[in-house]
Amino acid sequence: MSRKLDFDHAFKVLILGDPAVGKSSIVQRFVHGKFSADYLMTIGMEPYSRYETIREKRICYAIWDIAGSDNFKVMQSIYFQGAVGSILVFDITRRESFDNIDKWISDARKNAPQQLSILVGNKNDLDNQRQITQEEGFEKVKKLKFINYIETSALTGENVAPGINFLGTKLLDKYGST
Repeated sequence: MSRKLDFDHAFKVLILGDPAVGKSSIVQRFVHGKFSADYLMTIGMEPYSRYETIREKRICYAIWDIAGSDNFKVMQSIYFQGAVGSILVFDITRRESFDNIDKWISDARKNAPQQLSILVGNKNDLDNQRQITQEEGFEKVKKLKFINYIETSALTGENVAPGINFLGTKLLDKYGST
C-alpha cells in the first residue's frame, strides 16, 4: 500500500557560514518561531524540517544546519551531497565572516554544483556595529552568482521567513515540474 506524501516537493537546503554568525538561530527562528540567547555550538550537522505552501504547492524544507567549525570539515562533503539550495550566512559585525563566504560556497559547489544560493547578512539589529555595507553584500552576490542578498535578524525575526521563502520560490521555479 502506498502512502500519500503530505508535500509536493522536498528541497534539501544547507545553511552555511563561520561559527557564531547565527545559522542555528536563523533556523530556530524559521522552524520554531523563537530565539534563544544561549549559544550552543552545532556538532557536525543538525537537521530540521518545515513545511510551507508556495503557489499552492506544499513544499518541505529539509534544512541541514552545518557546523561552522573546521573540526567538522571532514564530514562536509557528505552533508553537502544532494543539496539543491544553500543559505550562506555572515555576521554584519564581523568582516572575517563575510570574507570567508567565498570559501564556504566553493566547498558547497564542489559537492552540489547545481544549487541555488542566497547570501544572508545576519544581526542587522546590531546596525550600529556594522562592518559590511549592504552594497558589499550585493557586490558579493554578483561575484559569486547568488540569487539574492538579504539582511536578517534572528533575534527579531526580521526577513528570516521571507528570505528563506524567496529561495523556496526559486527552487520551485527550477525543480517544481519534476
